[in-house]
Amino acid sequence: MLLAPVKTLFNVNFYLESFKKSAWKAVLFLIYIFILGAVIISSITFFTLTPKLNQAVDTLLDEMPEMSINEGIIEVNNNQPLKISPENFGGFNILFDTGRTQPVYPTEMINDKTVILIDSNKVYFAAGDRFEQVTIPQEITTEITRETLNSSKEPIARMALAAVLALLLIAQIARLPFLVAIAWIIVAIVGRTMRVNAKTSDYFKLACYVQGPAMLIMITGLFIALPGFLFGLAYLAAFIIYAQVVFNAMKYYKANPLPQQEEQFQEQENQEDDTENN
Repeated sequence: MLLAPVKTLFNVNFYLESFKKSAWKAVLFLIYIFILGAVIISSITFFTLTPKLNQAVDTLLDEMPEMSINEGIIEVNNNQPLKISPENFGGFNILFDTGRTQPVYPTEMINDKTVILIDSNKVYFAAGDRFEQVTIPQEITTEITRETLNSSKEPIARMALAAVLALLLIAQIARLPFLVAIAWIIVAIVGRTMRVNAKTSDYFKLACYVQGPAMLIMITGLFIALPGFLFGLAYLAAFIIYAQVVFNAMKYYKANPLPQQEEQFQEQENQEDDTENN
């Protein structure tokens, strides 16, 4: 089991042998590949993202102004509107405008690439199609000084990293069943097209085991920053190619069995005949 993900990359016999095993072993392989993928992806993300997050948080908080909140009313000790746009924020910015009286609209923030806008008593968030606003409770009275901002850098960086890792884990959980379903459909189409004598459970097993190459694609994509649509094309290509290779090998060995395989194929065909008769 430990070397199974490696075998799925180049060992055709591993796939052929998997057809003789139960579907539960394929499910166990999925659980194993999920845990392994989560550990590898989280480790890569932790070591590559931590320095960038620390730098981003340092830059952001260094540019943040001192402010006070008095019974839910925000006061900023700078000339306003004050726009903060750190270099490593990709052109997005944070806007302080506590003297603003007109309403805030999502289109305004999106067009101006403003992700956070702060007026006298509200904080607005805009990202993609999402737009939210939070009203500062009147019970809050506090002061945010330069010392407060500096002491907050490390906790904020840790929370940001934890949030990113949690989102990656959620994405991994959602991705795996979706990829298995897509692979199952593709494998079945390839198998029917090639007129392979395989059962639905065989297609399912193969769809599970090709998640080994799919995980390699995802890990590779993290290093070279593949766009989303190229991820999709890479997955589709991998599923189709592996299905063709495995089914071609299956057809070849059935047509030209080795002495030790001939008896196995005959026994498998007899079992299939018995199943159909029952």
